[in-house]
Amino acid sequence: MDRKRVNGPEASVAPLFKNADQEPTPILNNENKRLDNRGIEDIRPIFIKTGLITQASGSAYIEVGKTKVTCAVYGPRQLKKAAFSRNGTLNCDFKFATFSCTKRRGQMRDAEEKEFSQVLVQALSPAVRLELLPKSAVDIYVNVLENDGTSSCLAAAIIASSVALADAGIEMLDQVTACSTVFTKNQHILMDGTEKEENQKEGSLVLSYMPSLNEVTHILQAGQSDTAVTSKAIEQCVDGCSKIYSVMSNSLLQSLENTA
Repeated sequence: MDRKRVNGPEASVAPLFKNADQEPTPILNNENKRLDNRGIEDIRPIFIKTGLITQASGSAYIEVGKTKVTCAVYGPRQLKKAAFSRNGTLNCDFKFATFSCTKRRGQMRDAEEKEFSQVLVQALSPAVRLELLPKSAVDIYVNVLENDGTSSCLAAAIIASSVALADAGIEMLDQVTACSTVFTKNQHILMDGTEKEENQKEGSLVLSYMPSLNEVTHILQAGQSDTAVTSKAIEQCVDGCSKIYSVMSNSLLQSLENTA
């Protein structure tokens, strides 16, 4: 055995090279069906499960197609060193797992993850009754296990965080649902876009919504789109959030039935 030679692994995998000259696959076919046979206004099937992280005060796991997100809520905990505040503090930590994306993510949080953490705070704060938690903090940790569309990951993180807060017993005005859309070059509005669809997008929109109060808590839009297209996308997101709300309510009811 040659000790000076660096021995490679016994089994190796050929690297994947991205062909820049290859034309992208069309998002829609002649029947306006997408790559996964969904219609333009259809969202992917959603699965939500609560109580998976036993050490946390509340937790939730969500699958939206291939997108997989976990969320854990800790608190409320008392802030010892902070000055007295009549309202509590909501802290959110959004992180992509290193293996979740096509390109490997780093261990440290990048600018996109910090932005999404702030979006989570802005989307959830209007629903959480922080005035009942003076000089206290609630910590939310979101971890993306598999990314099949960045916008859909953010929407799934908002949904999972809302369900986890309810599972932790944090008093809220209403559940916060979220839905994402992708704008194509032909100004088509694709609900709940996948990663392949986002690679050919002209813009995107993520809307957070409280169905019972009929209030929008946050809108995040990127890219270019007409005013009419944006207004239509907001209406479709509101309708999509109403559908997701029933799935969230059923998952919470099932968790109560299991604990009873």
